[in-house]
Amino acid sequence: MRNAMFDLQKGRYREAIGAFQMVWGNDRAPVMMRSDALSNAAVCHLRLHDWKSAEDSARAAVEMDPTHVDAWFNLAGSLKEQGQVLDALHAFRKVCELHPQRMDGWRYRAELAEGLGLWEEAVDAWSVVYQKMANGRAFEGRVVCMIHAGKAPLVDEETALYLDQNKTGNLARYLRVLVLSELQRFDEAVVLTHTMHGPAVDQLVAWVLIHAGYLIEARERVKGLPECARAHALRIMAAEGPEVIERIADALTYLSTPRKDHPQDIADLHFRLARIAEEQSTPAAAMQHYHAAHRIMAVSQPFSEEGHHQLDTWIRRRPWLQLAPPAPRDGPQWIFIVGMPRSGTTLLEQILDMHPAFHGAGELHDMAMVAQRYYATDNGETVLQACDAFSRKAGNIAPRAAWCIDKMPHNFVHAGMILHLFPRARVIWCRRDPMDNCTSIYRQHFRGIHPYAHDLGTLGRYFRWHEEVMEGYREDYPQRVLEVSYEALVDDMQGTVTGLLRALGKDWDPACARFYENPRRILTASQGQVNKPIYRDAVGSWKRYRDYVEALLLEEPVMSDSANESQRR
Repeated sequence: MRNAMFDLQKGRYREAIGAFQMVWGNDRAPVMMRSDALSNAAVCHLRLHDWKSAEDSARAAVEMDPTHVDAWFNLAGSLKEQGQVLDALHAFRKVCELHPQRMDGWRYRAELAEGLGLWEEAVDAWSVVYQKMANGRAFEGRVVCMIHAGKAPLVDEETALYLDQNKTGNLARYLRVLVLSELQRFDEAVVLTHTMHGPAVDQLVAWVLIHAGYLIEARERVKGLPECARAHALRIMAAEGPEVIERIADALTYLSTPRKDHPQDIADLHFRLARIAEEQSTPAAAMQHYHAAHRIMAVSQPFSEEGHHQLDTWIRRRPWLQLAPPAPRDGPQWIFIVGMPRSGTTLLEQILDMHPAFHGAGELHDMAMVAQRYYATDNGETVLQACDAFSRKAGNIAPRAAWCIDKMPHNFVHAGMILHLFPRARVIWCRRDPMDNCTSIYRQHFRGIHPYAHDLGTLGRYFRWHEEVMEGYREDYPQRVLEVSYEALVDDMQGTVTGLLRALGKDWDPACARFYENPRRILTASQGQVNKPIYRDAVGSWKRYRDYVEALLLEEPVMSDSANESQRR
C-alpha cells in the first residue's frame, strides 16, 4: 500500500493502479484497506481522465464500505465528468451526510443542485459553505439561488447590508442590483448601475434600464457589448419603432452561422424570436425558432429512454408499501398540487393561498430528494426520517394554517409514495386538455431541467405516461386524489374551487376570487396569468399550431416493457 501511495503522489498513476489492485484483490486484507485501495485507484483514474474506470473503482469501494467518504466523493466526481449529474448529486449528498464538515462536498453539491434548478437544495448547500467560509462565491450562489427560488424578498436586507459593508465591491453592487430587479424596484437598481461596467455587468445594467423604461440609455449600453446572442436579445428589447425590425434581422443574420456562444444563450435568443413571431401572427416562423431552441437544449438535457424505463418499473413496483408510515403529527397537513407544467398548478395554489386555512409554500424539492435517495439506495430508514422532518416543516412554515401546499408539479411521479407515507395528506391533480398542455410546454422556456420537453414525440408520450401513472394512484387512493380541470377552473372558478374546498373540509372564502391581488411573488412560467383576473385565452390555443404539432397526436406512453406486457394481457 505504501508503494502504491508513493506512485500516486509522484504522478505515476498507472503504476499506482496496478499496486492498488494487488491490495484490493487480496481477500485476506482488512476491508478498510481494500476500500482505501479502490478509492485511491479511482483518484488515479480521475487524473488520467478515465472517468468510467474511476466510477467502477469508486463504486466498488462504496459497496465494500458504504461509509467511505473519499470513495463517495470520487464516485461523485466521476459521474459528474460523465454528465450523470443527478447521480453525481446523490453521491455528493452522501458525502455531506457522512462528513458534514467537508466543504468541498457541500460546494459541489451546491453547484450541481444550482445547475439542475434545485433551488431550495442549492440555497441550503451554499448557506452551509458561506457560514463556514464566508467567501464571495458562496454568498453569490446563495443569493442567486434564493432569487430563482422566488425568495428575493428574504435577501433584500441581506444584500443591502452586504453592499453597505462592501461599498466599492463590484460583487456586492451586482447582487444588490439583481435583487432589486427581481423585486421590480428598477429605479433603485438604476441608481446603483452608474458606476458598473464590464461586458457581463453591462448586460445586467442594460436589462435593468430596459425594465425601468430608460430605453435610450439601454441602447447606449448595448452598443458597446461584444457581438453575442445575449447582446442581440437586449438590442431587440431596447429597440423602438422601425428599429425593432432591423434588430430582429441582425439577430437572424447572427444565428445563420455557427457561433461560440453558450448554447443556452443561443436557445434564449431563439425563444425570444419565437415570441416575437407569435406577436406578429406568424406561427410557422415561431415554431421554427422553438424547434431550433429545443434542438439545442436537447444536447445538454437529453431524455434517457433507459433511465425512464427504470424509473417506470420502480414506481410500478411500489417499493414504499413495505415501509410503515411515520405517525402523523398534529397541526397543518400537506397538500401536494401535482400535474404537468402549464396545467394550472400555479393558478390553483395562488387561489388557495388566499384562503385563511391554506398556506402556499411554493415549489419544494424535498419529496423529489427523498424519492431519489430511496430509488438509489433502497434505504427505507432515511426515507422515514426525511418524511417525519417534512411533516414538522409544515408546522414551522405555517403554524396557523390547516393545510400547507407543496406545489411541485413533477411530484406526480412520487404521489403514490407521498400518499402512503403521509396518511393525512391530499394530492390535487391538475389536468388540462392534452394538446393545449403539451403545446404550451413546448412554447415555454422553463427554468430548470425538462428533458422530455425538447421533442414533440417524446413530450406526447411523456404526457400520456403521466396520465397513466396518476390514474393508477387515483385507483389506489380514490378519496385522497382530487382532480381539478384547468378548463373548469377558468370557466367557473368559484364553483370549481368551492367543490375542492368542500372535499378538504373548508368553505368558500371571497378572498379566493381576488387571487391576483396575492402579494406572493410568483417566478414560475405562469406568473403572467396569476397576476390578473381569470382569462380564457389559453383554452384551445394549440389550434393556432395545428399544422406543426402532429407528433403529439401519434405517440404512445413511455413505459417499461413489463408495463407494456401487462397491458397486452
